[in-house]
Amino acid sequence: MLDIRVQAKRWVGPEWAVTYIGEGESIEAIRTILFPEPPEMDELQQAFLWQVSALVQKFTGEGDLVVCELNELVRWSYQGLNTFFTVPQWIRQILEDIDRPLENILADMNQSMRRKVRQLEKQGFSYLFTQEEEDFDLFYKRMYLPYIPSRHRGQGMVLRDYESIHNLFTQGGLILVKDGDDPVCGMVCVLEGDTCVAYQMGVLDGDFDLVKRGINVALWWFMLLWARDQGARRFDFGGSRAHTSNGVYNFKRQWGTRACIQEDRHTVWSFYAERLPEKLINQLNSLGIIAIEDGKFYRVQVKDPKELSRTANFNRELKQAAACGLSGLVVLSDDGEKQVIPLASS
Repeated sequence: MLDIRVQAKRWVGPEWAVTYIGEGESIEAIRTILFPEPPEMDELQQAFLWQVSALVQKFTGEGDLVVCELNELVRWSYQGLNTFFTVPQWIRQILEDIDRPLENILADMNQSMRRKVRQLEKQGFSYLFTQEEEDFDLFYKRMYLPYIPSRHRGQGMVLRDYESIHNLFTQGGLILVKDGDDPVCGMVCVLEGDTCVAYQMGVLDGDFDLVKRGINVALWWFMLLWARDQGARRFDFGGSRAHTSNGVYNFKRQWGTRACIQEDRHTVWSFYAERLPEKLINQLNSLGIIAIEDGKFYRVQVKDPKELSRTANFNRELKQAAACGLSGLVVLSDDGEKQVIPLASS
């Protein structure tokens, strides 16, 4: 937190309304996941931290879902509120034991990803690791800057400046994928102890025809091979938003990764509600929101308070949680009821 004041906005859609209170970093990301279509927005006055509690009570009392994006260290400013659920701003996805035989790594992948990796041999891609400044300039200007806005279509994206990514590059280097003789895709990576950490990536001119050919699969596979050659034991795929419907999360999960807390991030999304319309409950459930309970990751399942809370009712959702690498479900209702349903093997 850099200020004792926070932003406040209210989004009003045709079926429900959401009030946002927070630091402002993820406003667009939160808006786009909660509203399928752009809502109307009311700009509210900035509030001091000690006013957060009153604002939450006011807007939940009016039937809004309220989302607070605040550093965990300032929870004193809204103590006493009944939190619906809390979501980490980002989670990391880690592939463990990458020094084992490649066939074992492939066996743990999603079947579709395994097939894509095996098909790479037909594409003629190759790679190189580079620490040359001209290669970084090519990556940043021709790959990263065009690709990120086109992938996110301007919604909820985080675009880093040249200097911040260059600082990471100088600590590690750049994996460049080549199509024939031409560099067409790249990603910054850093070796931290026995872990290879992936950072920003980009595709030449944001060309999604290259993506359709599997260039992003080639990039991650080649980085995995490079990391093994350097003696790394873990491959950190980097941060993803904490909901299973997120395309980035799903792509990384297909490699056999497990979710981990991103310990250098202290800001969380805290959700508050007193009553929610059925369509908003359905929207929340469709997102596959990930919450943390006792250090484990669970999929959030919101139910109407009138529904019976029987484990058998959630077999399909439990299977979906297992497929996403989670430990089970946290079943919640907006009247404060909470039930943790772990997978049978958890």
